[in-house]
Amino acid sequence: MVLYIVSIVGGDLLIILLNLFFGKAYFDYSTKYVIISSILAAIGVIAIDGVFATIVRRCLPEKWFDYTVKFHDASKKECKFYEKIGIKKWKDKVLELGMFTNFSKKNITDPNVAYLERFILENNYGYWCHLADAVFGFLLLLFYPKEYRLVIPFPACIINFILNMLPVFILRYNTNRLKRTRIVLLKKEEKAKQSATVL
Repeated sequence: MVLYIVSIVGGDLLIILLNLFFGKAYFDYSTKYVIISSILAAIGVIAIDGVFATIVRRCLPEKWFDYTVKFHDASKKECKFYEKIGIKKWKDKVLELGMFTNFSKKNITDPNVAYLERFILENNYGYWCHLADAVFGFLLLLFYPKEYRLVIPFPACIINFILNMLPVFILRYNTNRLKRTRIVLLKKEEKAKQSATVL
């Protein structure tokens, strides 16, 4: 959470400073306009994220995000790409949003099959929420005058894109691992049932 707040506030301050020191030479806007419109850009992109995340999570059928849907599986090449960019080092530092869906990932140390299936479901939902937010965040540009789009809202959209793509990478990377763990647990449960039957 701290990383996201620092990224958003820091990014907003950078947009303001760059516009105040360099943009004013090329664009006819006041200091007040730069500050207010930059803050509103951050608020606006967060609002857009909330709308599209809600649409994905609340309006789309659950069966599209189920563990049985192979479309969500990441390829070996894709996982290798994530490992090359050091995903194992930074993935635990990225914001966890499970609290907003009443799902806790704390039980992953001692999971059962039902828990893992729900985990995969939430993982897939999260992937599409963040991907939608990364793409549709650029709708913010429509709310600004054409002459200012590249200097104020566009940098905010880029920051939003990056902050949403990091969880996209993590969630894609985790999907296959969760599915493999589910298969291992299924085999263990099957063995336990067979042992109980013999006894």
